[in-house]
Amino acid sequence: MDNRGEDRKDFARRSFRKNDGERGEGRRQEHSEHFRPRRFERGDDERREGRRDFKKDGFRPRTDRAPSRKGELGAIMDLDNDILHLVMRRAQMLARLRRGGRLAPETEKTLRTAWEGKAARLARDNRLSRDLFVLLQTIEPLTRMEEEQGYYNLSPNGEAVDIRIPAPSDTVAARCWLAVAAAAGQTTSVSRVPLTDAVVSGVKALNQIGGQLWWEENGDVQSRGGKGLVRNMDKVIHIGDDAFNLWLVIALCVGMPARLKLTGDSSLRFLDIAPLRHFLPQLGVRLTNVIPSQDGLPVRMECSGLMPRQIRLADDLPEDFVAALVLASPFWETECRLTLPEHEPRLLPLVLDVLSGCGLKVVRNGRDISVERGEISVPEAPVVCMDACVAASVLMFPGFNGGRAVLEGVWGKSRAHGLVEKILQGAGLSVKYGSAAVECSGKTSETSAPTPEVVKDVLAFCPELLPLCTVIMAAAAHEGSTVSLPELAEEDRHLVTAFLARCGVGEKDGALCPVEETVPGSWVAPSAQWAMAYALGAFLKPNLHLSNPGVMTGLFPAFWNMYNTLPRPELKRKAEQETEDAKPARRRVIAHGVYGELPPEPATGDDF
Repeated sequence: MDNRGEDRKDFARRSFRKNDGERGEGRRQEHSEHFRPRRFERGDDERREGRRDFKKDGFRPRTDRAPSRKGELGAIMDLDNDILHLVMRRAQMLARLRRGGRLAPETEKTLRTAWEGKAARLARDNRLSRDLFVLLQTIEPLTRMEEEQGYYNLSPNGEAVDIRIPAPSDTVAARCWLAVAAAAGQTTSVSRVPLTDAVVSGVKALNQIGGQLWWEENGDVQSRGGKGLVRNMDKVIHIGDDAFNLWLVIALCVGMPARLKLTGDSSLRFLDIAPLRHFLPQLGVRLTNVIPSQDGLPVRMECSGLMPRQIRLADDLPEDFVAALVLASPFWETECRLTLPEHEPRLLPLVLDVLSGCGLKVVRNGRDISVERGEISVPEAPVVCMDACVAASVLMFPGFNGGRAVLEGVWGKSRAHGLVEKILQGAGLSVKYGSAAVECSGKTSETSAPTPEVVKDVLAFCPELLPLCTVIMAAAAHEGSTVSLPELAEEDRHLVTAFLARCGVGEKDGALCPVEETVPGSWVAPSAQWAMAYALGAFLKPNLHLSNPGVMTGLFPAFWNMYNTLPRPELKRKAEQETEDAKPARRRVIAHGVYGELPPEPATGDDF
């Protein structure tokens, strides 16, 4: 039997081991000196000095260290601690490279290229390694003030409330009106618009495609007119961090020749635009990802301007994008008839009201819809209803602390507003809906948790109202009512139970009941709606700790001003604070100072 082949293999393996041993020894030494994260071992006073523990009363210098963990699980937890230290140091270094809150494209490209080249040795899935890089790019270090504060203590005044404030306008409706005004080149003014990141970035994006919009510090956003959309554009457009702004820009630009590069902030880099990439070619549009194997932004968009007269909208398209297409269709060079998907977009009634308000006739036959060409007349001051989620939370204050709440503005007729009416009525509140204001006063009956049917509708049509439903469940449980958790997805159930636990409510024998246990530490609200619900929960259990109060800037920047000045809130702010609220803020993934001092800088060398 010929064993020469096996002999050659053995020789190759022996040679590889020999050479690899020589190289590997040096490489291991390099890692031990430069790359390996330095751990804070017990007894190492120099490294341990200045470390902080996050406790219920904030950050304190660490004076003692718990016994070291045993076993593989403890080793993994120690490694996680080291990783978080390195992530924090990276975030601080990256912050020094940013100019105007953004990183230069060439710098980010260099970092991404280096990351992909090294991460290829650690992960089989390139998409996973790219998503990890994007997440690392979004992390920002806490400021010294934030780190020292640690949390925001929620301790509301015990007096009955007397709230009378202008209700924030619906930002989606406001942007629809502004988009139509920008595309038509007409003047208009929308009032009481919260200057959130989405609004500011949307105004800037519309200005880049031909709009002449600007905002005032009091929340008035205006259009100066102009010449409408710019044809034959060839430019880079920054969208910000809101998907609806992206849908508006794409919908307005598909009907005219253009070459665009669309960029955005962190969340839009994970946005799945594959359905658009497959659908848009039938409109003469090519959409390609700048970064291969990454579904989100940045993308290149090339539009021929040659539109078909009949467009069948795919069922897998984002429903807000479908609504944006209907809104933009009067501004295309070709009059088109759109066949809607089987599931009607939730924003379609709003879009049709905007088009009708501009004097355009909408023809609908079943799922087919078209907008007849005619003279567009944008109202000088269109009526924009109040934001349903914000209004609901503010109107609930009398249900927790008594008194009354009056919101100046127009109540809407959307499905979200209808759900809010059911929730408030179920909570036992007396609500009066007027033509120019909504008033909510005292409770007429005991608090009742939203029915399973209401919760089901909330999850289906307006999940932003789930936090309000949850805090009402907590209030009903504290009053002794029989409350059971509705059917929820696993992720929602985990979030709801964690929230209830911090409000002093637990589950026993399938029913919610008050508990005495206190959940340690502060809570990070996953959204602005959850932060508002948490603020209401502080009436049930005072001195709740919130780690990220800044999340409210994305929905209602003046909320904490109102909350801190209860029972009779004042929304007047200092000029510098108003300016700060108007600035678009980057989405932040908070990495707490609980991890203490950052590890020392490694020496130069291969960091992988």
